Amino acid sequence: EEVKDAYKALGYQILCLTDHNTIANHSDMNEPDFLMLTGVEINVNAPDKSATGGRTYHLNLIAKKPDNMWSPSKVFRKFPGAAEYEDKMQCEEMDLQYNPDSINAMIAKANEKGFLVMYNHPTWSCQAYPDYAPLKGLWGMELRNTECCLLGHNENNFRVYKDLLTLGNRIYPLGTDDLHSPRALGQSWIMVGASDLSYGSVIEALEKGDFYMSCGPEITSLRVEGDVLKVTCSDAQRVNMETYGRLAKVVTAEGEPLREAEFPLDNFLAKVNGDPEAFIYITVTAPDGSYAITRPYYLKDLL
Repeated sequence: EEVKDAYKALGYQILCLTDHNTIANHSDMNEPDFLMLTGVEINVNAPDKSATGGRTYHLNLIAKKPDNMWSPSKVFRKFPGAAEYEDKMQCEEMDLQYNPDSINAMIAKANEKGFLVMYNHPTWSCQAYPDYAPLKGLWGMELRNTECCLLGHNENNFRVYKDLLTLGNRIYPLGTDDLHSPRALGQSWIMVGASDLSYGSVIEALEKGDFYMSCGPEITSLRVEGDVLKVTCSDAQRVNMETYGRLAKVVTAEGEPLREAEFPLDNFLAKVNGDPEAFIYITVTAPDGSYAITRPYYLKDLL
């Protein structure tokens, strides 16, 4: 309740509490202007090192329905009141191993059971390309994790995001606080284009990628007019159009901050030659270095 109240005071309307291997339905805290999502964080550690010192997979499962209490893992940490949640959980206790095949089996099962699955903080997790490149069935990934950044890790995972897109994954970028300490409160988030604040509408928007991630700037519009992509935003030092291949473009402020940027798409459309996997996404960087980043947009979205 205290965490919810702290976020509500900052203007948030949606919150998902994802305790380690403990799923809980917090719908009793819903209000007309505030929605709690049901979720859980699953961790699978490499056998050779401790959870804090070595490689580990951490994945969030966000339930498409608030009363979905399935979990692939038993309770990891005991805390006051844990028994109440444990009794309600539907634990499958899958034999999770630290290898991509085992993790993919868990992702597939979670998708089947009605969850959106996101890949978390690869930098803190000591993971490299061979750990994440084989993953399939992911809905999203933590592009930025506040708590990990505050601990000194460069948990701004632009390269991992583009790697996964380039490998053919239709994956969305997320910003989370991973609130292990109060100092991380309210520093990374997503802006969701849901039609209303009902659980179903929010999940529908998340599934479709109708959101963008931010730790500062606001993206107020993104549209194609003719063969020009037009972006409007809050004050920015630069606006990037990152792309499939080497077709990126950037608009940089000269003097006053930018509030809009335009990107002709003719060269991009000609070079990708109709490839349906060709994508673009936009990154807006504010003068203070904070940024916002969009979902990938594919040819069918642009034409």
